Amino acid sequence: MILKRALIGLMMLVAAPVAALDETDVLETVTAYLRADADCAAANAAPGWERRVLEMPGDGYRLRYSRFGCVPGAKGAIVISPGRSEPSYEYAETALDFIARGFGPVYVVDHRGQGLSPRLLPDVDKSHVEDFDDYLRDFAVFVEAVQEDLVALGVPDAPLYLTSNSMGGAIAAGYFQKLGADNPFDAAVLVSAMIHVNYISFTDKPASWLNLRIYSETGVALQGWWRCDVAWIWDAGKCRGYASERTFGAYESCTRSFKPGCESMMTQSRARYDLRTRMWDAFDWSGIRAREYAGEHWEGPQIGGSTTLWARESVRYLREIRRDKNLSRMVHVPVMLLSGTRDLRAYRQYARFLEATPDLSRHAAFCDDLNAASLAADKGYVCQFSAINGAFHEIYKERDRERNMALDMVEAFFLRHTR
Repeated sequence: MILKRALIGLMMLVAAPVAALDETDVLETVTAYLRADADCAAANAAPGWERRVLEMPGDGYRLRYSRFGCVPGAKGAIVISPGRSEPSYEYAETALDFIARGFGPVYVVDHRGQGLSPRLLPDVDKSHVEDFDDYLRDFAVFVEAVQEDLVALGVPDAPLYLTSNSMGGAIAAGYFQKLGADNPFDAAVLVSAMIHVNYISFTDKPASWLNLRIYSETGVALQGWWRCDVAWIWDAGKCRGYASERTFGAYESCTRSFKPGCESMMTQSRARYDLRTRMWDAFDWSGIRAREYAGEHWEGPQIGGSTTLWARESVRYLREIRRDKNLSRMVHVPVMLLSGTRDLRAYRQYARFLEATPDLSRHAAFCDDLNAASLAADKGYVCQFSAINGAFHEIYKERDRERNMALDMVEAFFLRHTR
């Protein structure tokens, strides 16, 4: 089933072959872009947007994804794996920028339980997954659908690239490890990848010796064991409750507030920050919900905090993708890890408890470990670690200066590693 939409009114965006949308125009322009209805067959000035549905084998879950662009680009197609809570449509601007640079189509998945995909629990505010590997299984089916679409477009051998944000990078890493040499991608750029989560950065606790151990992967694993394996005996809902309801509970509309210079905002671009707020708080999803989500748990793209089971599963999964035996299965595709030097989620705060400085050593170490595995397999160096000075976590939604630098770096990496 194909749920059709188009993106209209962006001639200014696609007229210049390489220029990205200016930050001062992004909010109004992209909002208008997302409101338009048509399909790829219509005579539109801007690349089309088709929202699609995939029924997952096994459980019948109806995964959503978006295809931006109606025709193949000369440089190949791109798959985007978003971060936690990100709907596929939030990458409309990024997709159009890549299309203007000669790529296309651009395919963006709505991961299970978030974005435009239905929620897994009746409480639609909860960010939840039963098994983190479900994301991998979904992603594999999604990529197969992308390959089938490229065949239908007449370009079965077109170069195929992957980029991601945050949690999407962890899913991509697991996907590469699962498929090994059979993965179809020429190259991948994992932006702000979720490699090792720094939970202390998102609490109001001081970075004391004890708190650094409680609010850590080990602490989350222990909390998950207690709530899911012990406390469920007298409280069956404990495991599917919020991991930290006071800090990250249910989503409340009209509560998002941009704070300039604050890393926890994820971006320094007020306009790109406000786009999510407008689409979550002001956009009327009732018609789409009635037409497209009968019998499914979905009220809109907004979502709140993660459940205990999601947090426990994320820790288990991240520890697995960092193991040497799994890294050795990821040596068949060139990878760039691209991070921002002010990425709060990537900070390592253990070196100095009370006055930590930004430290991207976990991302650099992941690249070093991956290169060690690739050298042992006579594959050469397959991982490149790069950082953008001053960038926050959501680099594809950052200010023009950092974002345009990222787009240039991603394009150059892709073209350098075309098979």
